[in-house]
Amino acid sequence: MESKIVLDCYGCDNPAEVIKGAAATLNAVDGVSLVLTGNADEIQKILQNESFDQSRLEIVDAREVIVNGESPVAAVRTKSNSSLVAAYERLKEDNSVKALISAGSTGAVLCGAVMLLGRCEGVKRPALASVLPADNGGFVCLADCGANVDSKPEHLLDYARFASAYMKSAFGISSPRVGLLSVGTEEGKGNVLTKEAYALLKESGLNFTGNVEAKSVLSGGVDVLVCDGFDGNVLLKSIEGTAKSVSGRLYGLLTNYAPEGTDTTFVKHAFKELFKSLDFNTQGSAMLLGVKKIVLKAHGSAVAETVVNTVKQAVAMINGGFDAFLNEKI
Repeated sequence: MESKIVLDCYGCDNPAEVIKGAAATLNAVDGVSLVLTGNADEIQKILQNESFDQSRLEIVDAREVIVNGESPVAAVRTKSNSSLVAAYERLKEDNSVKALISAGSTGAVLCGAVMLLGRCEGVKRPALASVLPADNGGFVCLADCGANVDSKPEHLLDYARFASAYMKSAFGISSPRVGLLSVGTEEGKGNVLTKEAYALLKESGLNFTGNVEAKSVLSGGVDVLVCDGFDGNVLLKSIEGTAKSVSGRLYGLLTNYAPEGTDTTFVKHAFKELFKSLDFNTQGSAMLLGVKKIVLKAHGSAVAETVVNTVKQAVAMINGGFDAFLNEKI
């Protein structure tokens, strides 16, 4: 069965790259069709130089753009002809459209999901989740990584449920291991939020394994790591910054201290693979968990490769039954 996905082409750093990514996706991914929202004239002008199956692509003309710096709530309310609002309207009204992808303003994407699409039944605060590469070759889903800087224990329980469903659908993990970010592994460690969340997770029926310290996040010991959005965002950016810093220093040391005449080609190849594993363009996009359909938030500086990999991510979620899980929650 073909998966139909709507792609918001504007509000990002380079709309032309996103549009070219749509063409690249149709060449790289079978069984998918795309609905592009944005300035139809500009989209068609860019696509006229690309080769792809045009029968699998539709363009919805929406001339307004929501940009970073605008009030997300006001922009979603007033810019009814924006590419993002048009994308959400199509996602909500067309049952054949299973997912939405946007590289636009994070705040607007979050507000649009709540205001135009709606939350799943019982969910008060959707979470933003990101997938990180683990040391054992697997992945860990971090939720929340920035949507809610002030959360309650019951919110963290929702994050855990939706993130577990994602890991089941996208990665085929039958019983994802869930950990809670805290300052120690013992049950009594943490602040009021983590202690109360621990008690809820322990009785949730999920495969809860206990507290996880920040130093062990990428070890592969858990498949889902739950925290509030403030801690999650700090953790995510700390990991990104540390990885970049350490990798750069290590590369410099290996090349500078290599004996004269040593072939360092292997070092370059090794670090190329390392940087690839840490590059957001190869890892897909963050997910908005807790709304009625699949919503994926790509990086603002997304390139064509980002679009291809994010569509693959969406297709994996659809084929794995994540949308069916959302229907069960409604």
